[in-house]
Amino acid sequence: MQTYFTFANLHKAYLDCRKGKTETKYHLQFFENLEENLLLLERQLQSRTYKPGRSIAFVVQKPKIREIFAADFRDRVVHHLLYNYLSPIFERFFIYDSWACRKGKGTHGAMLRLVEFARKLERERES
Repeated sequence: MQTYFTFANLHKAYLDCRKGKTETKYHLQFFENLEENLLLLERQLQSRTYKPGRSIAFVVQKPKIREIFAADFRDRVVHHLLYNYLSPIFERFFIYDSWACRKGKGTHGAMLRLVEFARKLERERES
């Protein structure tokens, strides 16, 4: 049986995960033993012994006060691995106007699409 849990796929997930986080303490700790960390993840995923670590909780105050739970860096690598595998499968089933967490989409695109619908509705009411 072929597995998706390969070093190459984990390395790609790591590269995706580190974007914008190369100077964070958690990335630097993971990067310090990168090959060992990825090989360990590969073994744990293939043997089904992987267990997520503890999340890090903190409070942010902007734009409003809220509590954040951030996954450990190694767990975020696994999240990217799963996303890279599942995204092409599920993407085929999403409607066009599903905007959250999709490449080339997002909050700004959703807002522009809403404006487009509002203008169309306004034109229809005027005619």
